[in-house]
Amino acid sequence: MKPFVKWAGGKTRLLKEIERRLPADFDTWEDATYVEPFVGGGSVLFHMLEKHENISRAVINDINPVLMHSYHRIKQDPKSIMETLKVLKNEYRRLSEDKVREAFYYRVRDTFNDMQFEDEQKVAFFIFLNHTCFNGLYRENKSGNFNVPHGKYKSPAIYEEENIMALHEALQKVEIYCGDFDSIWSSLESNPTFIYVDPPYRPISKKVLMFTLYDKSGFSDSDQLRLKEICDIFGNRGCRIMLSNSDSYDGDISYFETLYNNGYHIDRIEVTRMINPYNSKNRKPKEVIITNYPIPNHINHINE
Repeated sequence: MKPFVKWAGGKTRLLKEIERRLPADFDTWEDATYVEPFVGGGSVLFHMLEKHENISRAVINDINPVLMHSYHRIKQDPKSIMETLKVLKNEYRRLSEDKVREAFYYRVRDTFNDMQFEDEQKVAFFIFLNHTCFNGLYRENKSGNFNVPHGKYKSPAIYEEENIMALHEALQKVEIYCGDFDSIWSSLESNPTFIYVDPPYRPISKKVLMFTLYDKSGFSDSDQLRLKEICDIFGNRGCRIMLSNSDSYDGDISYFETLYNNGYHIDRIEVTRMINPYNSKNRKPKEVIITNYPIPNHINHINE
């Protein structure tokens, strides 16, 4: 399975590193609950559901209402989405001239922005735009209209029926929420629970610009602190928690080592990003993976 949308900050390239750092006994947990407060495109969610059959319940959340409505609709009625997607895909691919394709894209974008939220076709338009816009970004102007330009891809996949149906099946055990990241915690029960937290990334430093905008309000250091306090609470209740973020510094001081200094474990990995926050091809960014449990000793001994 793979995500039905491209999403800024997606974790497809980090799945192997995340898998390596799961609790060592995770596959022995019975009726495990998996939680993602910032699900985004869902690459980690769908990986976990496909690979770990002991997950009997999953809870996901994101602040983007169109995205979460899409999860709901794929869970409930994927065939109607694909009927509209097929029409859009065939019409788009039938157009051979770049300017004509671009004009078609902008007509679809205008229609999407004019649609009521309850329109059952809105999800199909959203998925089409996601795969044909520039770099799979989702961005809104001050009026709340999607305004990402055309991506000019020669042959975008847009969707695969078999994959959409696989996601539909996987989502039957998933509870879907939309709102601030603290809105789902009250839904957690006493089952063994693993929480993967992938908030909007903090800038690497004050001198390095980086795309971190999550919604129109952004994600501030006070949000990072609030998130950490929630992790403390649910960690004390027995939840196992993993967080991803940038290896961010204030001067020479590691922001996340300072914030998560009370019993958390921090590991650093090099990553490849579609948008490099450094203005240099020779410098690779690092990310931190933070856990409230010891990172398994075997992670450096797995065969590639």
